[in-house]
Amino acid sequence: MNVTLIGMKHCGKTTLGSALAARWGCPFYDVDRLIEARYACETGEELSFREIFVRHGEDYFRELETNAVCELYLRECESKGGAVIAVGGGTALNPKVDELLSALGLIVYLEVSVEELVARVTRAGMPAFLDEKAPFDHFAELYRERAPRYRRLANLTVNLDGLDAEAALDKLCRAIEQNAPDKHPTSL
Repeated sequence: MNVTLIGMKHCGKTTLGSALAARWGCPFYDVDRLIEARYACETGEELSFREIFVRHGEDYFRELETNAVCELYLRECESKGGAVIAVGGGTALNPKVDELLSALGLIVYLEVSVEELVARVTRAGMPAFLDEKAPFDHFAELYRERAPRYRRLANLTVNLDGLDAEAALDKLCRAIEQNAPDKHPTSL
């Protein structure tokens, strides 16, 4: 069974997903990296997922995202093992991939307060999709819009407020093992 991590930008999906996969000895897939690879294959040009979004717009980006999730779904359907998957902050809002994400396995929402996320975004730099005139207000608005959707889609919500990466990883592992012991890749 696969574990798919969803949540807002900078909630820890990639960092924790990669660490979780290493702990469990299973593959890790980052949908943003798959989008970049797909774009490079189609165009012969290497761009980051942010650059793709800025240059080609959201519709094009969501189409690449849908294709990447479909390919991952097909790959994992044939696989006998499990994997940890990190999706972009908007992937869980893409109606074209809802059922595929659910069919992949356990969906875990990494919940972090908007205040903590804004602090993390400030340290890392503003994402391309935020309004340049009022980025923090726009981010808070996105959070209010997305959080209920993440909660509805998720099988499990884990709050990671105030935790460093190691403590967050420990809490995430415990939550999965306690709430869905037969769902993580090591149980297969």
